[in-house]
Amino acid sequence: MRTPGPPRRERRPRGAVPRAPRGPRVRLAGVRWALGAALAALLLAGCIEVPPPPPKPPLEPKDLKVPEGVGLEMACTPTGVELCFDARDNNCNGVIDEGCGLHTGILQFTIAWEEAEADVDLNVYDPAGELARVGEPTASGLMKDRDCPRVSGECQEQNVENVFLTEGEPARGRYRVVVRLDKLNDATAPVRVRLSARVGQRSYSMALDLSPSPASEEKSVEFTL
Repeated sequence: MRTPGPPRRERRPRGAVPRAPRGPRVRLAGVRWALGAALAALLLAGCIEVPPPPPKPPLEPKDLKVPEGVGLEMACTPTGVELCFDARDNNCNGVIDEGCGLHTGILQFTIAWEEAEADVDLNVYDPAGELARVGEPTASGLMKDRDCPRVSGECQEQNVENVFLTEGEPARGRYRVVVRLDKLNDATAPVRVRLSARVGQRSYSMALDLSPSPASEEKSVEFTL
């Protein structure tokens, strides 16, 4: 009885292309190819620079309303180093009375006057109509940090009042700033008051003359953000 030998190999004609193997090896190669393509796509995506978001437009007051006959100083003229308690942006960096102990923010309103006897009030109303008070920020973040003159001496004999935005972005809407002569006392009328406002990175300023009469004891400025 003959012992069966090894299986005979099938003869292939010359020039014929060998058939690709089938089975698990082919599937594994496909998975490896897919993983390689995905990795290449991730590496390519990492090299693509994503453009930054467009910058926000600068804050600028619109529909500005000032008292009749009052000139608005919109262009800042450098006058040297910053002076304290004059409600001016002396060095034109957009901050009013910096380094003088007053708080500042992206919104700031400051008044100053020379007649020490006169009592002048700065009242700032946010778009919701809420009044900024000393130590009590409004819902939009406006707060008053100086109310002068005071018997307690906290103003250090400086006639200045200041309202600022404590944090965050300012509320959009209509703002109203009222400067009022509360008491003339022994001062001589009219009392000249300097009102300055910081809106974003720009400052605006004006001079207001107040007298103890219904028509001139207070003046207001309005604008929209």
